Amino acid sequence: MFAKTKLTLGMVAASGVLVAAACPMTLHALAPPHGVHPEKCSSYIQSGSWVYEYNEWSLQLVPTSCGRHIAEDETPAMFYEIVKKFGDPEVFGKPADASRDRWRNVRGMIDQLTCHLTISRNKPTWNLEPYRPWVGYEATVKADCNPYIKR
Repeated sequence: MFAKTKLTLGMVAASGVLVAAACPMTLHALAPPHGVHPEKCSSYIQSGSWVYEYNEWSLQLVPTSCGRHIAEDETPAMFYEIVKKFGDPEVFGKPADASRDRWRNVRGMIDQLTCHLTISRNKPTWNLEPYRPWVGYEATVKADCNPYIKR
């Protein structure tokens, strides 16, 4: 169902929605182009918060009922809502202290979001964790949305 949705930096979804742009990233770069309104949910995320645990940041999200059942072409709009609601505009995409930039791994977070939509859409909360490595969509799914690098 979502296996084809591999949203990474610089990709444009079939609907014409700019998913992300070349670095440096800006919140504006994730916005849908003027005149394109792919959203089918009035809101994708019911609530969420950044939680600091185990010396790392995690964005804990509770999707709306509609957000849990989106089509794959709505993933960019859902991620855009997440960035708008929980982004750090003062550091988003800017060279900054990596420990402060909770958006330092946008590619990995997009893969984690898409993974939740694929294999765990009914889980009560979804965690997007920027500290987890970007390993690609297939490896993220194989790791149950929690990729890691063996040491």
